[in-house]
Parts: sequence; structure tokens; C-alpha cells
Amino acid sequence: MDDYPAADPIPDPVEGYDARYTTLMDFLSTSKEMKQTATSSFKQALFAGSGAMAGGMVFGPLGGLIGGVAGSLIGYVRSSDYDGVMVHLCKLDPNSKKELLTRVGQVLVAAGAATKGIDTNINFRDTLLTYASQQGVRDNLWNACMDSLHE
Repeated sequence: MDDYPAADPIPDPVEGYDARYTTLMDFLSTSKEMKQTATSSFKQALFAGSGAMAGGMVFGPLGGLIGGVAGSLIGYVRSSDYDGVMVHLCKLDPNSKKELLTRVGQVLVAAGAATKGIDTNINFRDTLLTYASQQGVRDNLWNACMDSLHE
């Protein structure tokens, strides 16, 4: 018998793709900070990719390398200042941080961790490292982080 019964089984990473995509798009369209992060990251990627393609078309593989570096530099200079997901997670209010830790604990227990395995910082870290090697657990941990940013 489990120490803590899981509310939901860990979903198959392939199953429910459309629902996760819709959730992601909803999140990106409603969170101003994440929308800015996604837009700025996309612009930087376009500059880097365009530079690499143009350089490669004109000068071959070496041109692709040089064009990619040049495009990356142009993307960096032209991008607006934005924060990544980790910065947003660090800025969560105390209630949201507590809720996120609760959800992470639920994911770990659902994956098979004992509740005593997450009762101290050292145990929590070790359990997190052990179970995060599983793709399904990583997906659920990421979803918990994304959900905490949305709320």
C-alpha cells in the first residue's frame, strides 16, 4: 500500500498531446511575462538560424558557422530584456511556492517515492534526482512548474 495515494496516474507523455499543447498556448497567451520570454527567445532563434542559413548558402559549412554566430550576436543586440522560466519561478509568492512544492511532492510520491524520502532537504534532493531520471516524472515536474507560473 502506498504511503500517499496518487490523485492521478502519471500520464503517458504521448497521450494527451493536444490537451498539453492547448494548455501551453493558453498559458503563453495569458501570461505577459512568459509571452515576452517566448517572443524574445523566438526572435533570437530566428536571427541565429537565418544567419546560419545565409552564411551556409553563400560560403558553405564555414559560412554557416560564421553566419550563425553573427546572427546570434545580432539577435542578442536586438532582443528586449526578458527573464527565463527559472527567474519567474524564483519570483513566485510564498503561497505559490508552497503549492508548487506540494505538487512536486505529489509527483514524486506518485512515481513511487516514500513520503519519508521527501521530508528533509537532503532526502528531497536525492529523491528528486533519482525519480527525475524517468521521462514521465520529468514531464510532470515541468507541468507542475508551468502550472505554478500560470496561477
